[in-house]
Amino acid sequence: MSFSKNISVFGALLSIIFVTGCTNGFEVSPLIEKKQAPKQIVDSFSIPGTQSAEIAAQCEKATCLTINKSSLGKIFLLIASGKTGGSTPQWYDLKPQVVSFEKSGSRLALLGQNYNSIYDELKTESLVQTFRIVGEDTETITFDWGRGLKTLIAQNAYDIDSGPGLNEALTESSLPSISVLDSYTRNIKITNNSIELEQVSKIQSLQGKGAGANKIAIESVEETLDMNIQIRAYRLQSKFKPKVADASRTVGFFVTRVAKAAMSKDVTKYIAKWDISDDREPITVRISAAVPEDYVQAVKEGALYWNKVFGKDVVAVETGVDPQAPPKDHTIMVRWVTWLDAGAAYAISQSDPLTGELLRAQVFMPSVFTKVGSADLVLLNGGSPVATGAMACDFSETIKELQKLTREASDSQRLRLGQDSVRATVAHELGHALGLRHNFAGSFSAKATTKEIYDSAKTYLKNPNHPGLETTTSIMDYVSGIDNVLSAAYIKHAPLSYDKMAMDWAYSDDDKALDTKISQFCTDEDISLANSQKMSIYGCERFDNGNNPLLRKYLDGRDEKTGLVNVLFASIIGRMYPGDQPDVVNNLDNVLKDTYKWGTAAIDYGFVGDALFDISQVVGAGSAKVPALVSLDAVKGGNILTARTGQDSSFAELRLAHLAETAKYLQGLDGISDKVGGYAAMLNGFLRNPQGQIDIDWFEKEVAALKESGTLAKGKTLAGREYSLTEEQQGKVLKFYQDITAANKKIIFSAVRDLLPMIQGQVKGDDGTVKVMNKILPIDVVKQADADMLGNIALDLVLVSKESLDVQVGDGGANKAQLPIPFLTAKERVSLLSILSSQGVTFAMDTKRAQVQAALAATINEFLHKVDPTLNIETLTTAEQADLAGKLLKAGSVDATGANWIAAQVKVLQAIEAVK
Repeated sequence: MSFSKNISVFGALLSIIFVTGCTNGFEVSPLIEKKQAPKQIVDSFSIPGTQSAEIAAQCEKATCLTINKSSLGKIFLLIASGKTGGSTPQWYDLKPQVVSFEKSGSRLALLGQNYNSIYDELKTESLVQTFRIVGEDTETITFDWGRGLKTLIAQNAYDIDSGPGLNEALTESSLPSISVLDSYTRNIKITNNSIELEQVSKIQSLQGKGAGANKIAIESVEETLDMNIQIRAYRLQSKFKPKVADASRTVGFFVTRVAKAAMSKDVTKYIAKWDISDDREPITVRISAAVPEDYVQAVKEGALYWNKVFGKDVVAVETGVDPQAPPKDHTIMVRWVTWLDAGAAYAISQSDPLTGELLRAQVFMPSVFTKVGSADLVLLNGGSPVATGAMACDFSETIKELQKLTREASDSQRLRLGQDSVRATVAHELGHALGLRHNFAGSFSAKATTKEIYDSAKTYLKNPNHPGLETTTSIMDYVSGIDNVLSAAYIKHAPLSYDKMAMDWAYSDDDKALDTKISQFCTDEDISLANSQKMSIYGCERFDNGNNPLLRKYLDGRDEKTGLVNVLFASIIGRMYPGDQPDVVNNLDNVLKDTYKWGTAAIDYGFVGDALFDISQVVGAGSAKVPALVSLDAVKGGNILTARTGQDSSFAELRLAHLAETAKYLQGLDGISDKVGGYAAMLNGFLRNPQGQIDIDWFEKEVAALKESGTLAKGKTLAGREYSLTEEQQGKVLKFYQDITAANKKIIFSAVRDLLPMIQGQVKGDDGTVKVMNKILPIDVVKQADADMLGNIALDLVLVSKESLDVQVGDGGANKAQLPIPFLTAKERVSLLSILSSQGVTFAMDTKRAQVQAALAATINEFLHKVDPTLNIETLTTAEQADLAGKLLKAGSVDATGANWIAAQVKVLQAIEAVK
């Protein structure tokens, strides 16, 4: 599931404040005491009502507010939220600002208090806007708010800690603005101890738009924003304790950056956190009444998860809240919209600009997170494409009640998984609302093994009380598939370890809670930094799963291979009999037509290859290392440029450790020798079937298994609906599989090339240029047992055949001979021969290469002896071998089919000799 938080609906308006944002870090308490406004807003402002007749007459045609003169120069907090227009309206919170009011002649100025000056010699204030004074007396001034604010200043809604040397200096003197083309004030009132105004604005901004190759067109766009603006007295909470961000970056929070005296680069960063002191009420999570009844409990569980993290009741839940309700202090509003193809959920929050205290927040939840894919359902159902529950033994009358219970459980499967997804998404977004940043190293830090995850997933749908599994240490991670489902179930009853560590630290007075053994931390900027060097961080990628990414990515390919047929059938039957439309049976022909686009196994071993090999680019007579992956240690330790040259000891150690773990896992899974290492075990497990043969008919066997299972004829969908297919319909489904067989027939052999070494191979880069590349296995990866297995795999790939063919041999074709027809073409076999490469490994593959060469030569000689007993391919020169097929065809000793077979085999034979 996707958790991207950077939705852009109207360009630069994603992050808006009214005046400059970052504040300074000097002691503000004396200043606040001096300029403190009265606590009650009614002691500073009022709605005109008892003023003179002249003022009353003017206010009939204006939007009037009255301020007490005693409150001029006092400090208030201006806090606003906007709701966009258009077909997908969304809430956006604007960064709060400390402001004051000042009279000058016939105008009343709204000034932003600029606390980010790094020196005292020049004091400044930022002008937000001036308003026309309608009238005044000895104690009050009445002014016209008019059409509201005329400009908005674009700036990040929050600050981030990008690590040492990567943060911008606090030296800005101007900010880009967004024009308010037109606006009006719809309502003004005093409520919740605030002045509350509703302003509807039409804004204008500039957006870049693609205009052909390497061109961007800048266009002006308009958007309507319905704004809720509140002004209240600014008061520091005496019991709130700001906390400086963790310099070690063991945990990550959004921050408020404040300047230090005389410094522009060395800033203080206060983390975003709530006031949860004992005398404060709980943070109320307000759940919109728009949340469907089936998912209210899941949303509540996502919210109350954080009480498990804190170890006390920090969060309270309120349900049935008006979807149109504006944000409220010390609350988090969960908004729900029916949007089934939305790209993301997101969270937005508003914090005190001087201390980092979180004041209020919102979560935006599209209903897309209730959708569950067929592939995940099949994995969680033990590999079956339909609901299980049929029993081998007949228990007479009791079977009816058992079937009823099974049917009820099956009917709830998709709902249950949807609830899991919603629970995890809400908990994730609330994590942002509580100040936490993404932690993409959560799955990498988890202690659950690959075997534990797979074993747990197999029983998930069969066990409604499944306890789940900590597949990631943080709900702030992006995990997918079965890992997401298991962690979503886990948080119903326990906190994830990183989340607890982060919050324990945030609300303590020291750093004792920090422990990298509990979890590592890696966030968006780390990924961006690695990407800037054309690398990815091993163990810190969005949606990577497991603490051994090498093994998990490899298993993803195997799962795609073994599960494709069942996943496609689950999808076909699920769309023909939709679970949410119990009376609808869709046309099978239309369903099948729409399924062809998913009919090819999507096996991508690029990441596994990047992890396995030392990669270099040939430059002139030498080569330069160009690693695709970098360790998290190198990125966070400031050694990314060194790692770019291939010097990354942390990654090298991880690779060997994860290969060893992979070997152990596959030894148990595939029943191979415990002496075989991870690399050979991966190739063996992917290319061979359980009987030890090259898996040339894997797809046909999966289709046959589906047909023999009986589920092709009738059963129950994963959504719980009974289905049955006529013989004609079954035939159409089988015809569909027959049609896509050719596309899948050899796909495992093309996919496996990413797992093979490359010596001076030509690769086309993103820019279209052809580069000469080497991909070499590191030292100590291949031992004797591995060499034996790799040699046997190469031999079988060269010789594997599915059928034989009769050809004419001898003078005038007088005799017949049978030839084994290779399953792979000569070109395909040659492309796989780098499996025999010995460069970069401790055990030379020369012996294995010679064995493969001898075996192929024997196969060729067996046929040649039927043509002419004196012929021996091994005694011929390279040129004589190349000319042999044409010579025998011309002499009439073999027919065209036989000649072509000889030519293809000779091509492979000579290619084996050329392997480096």
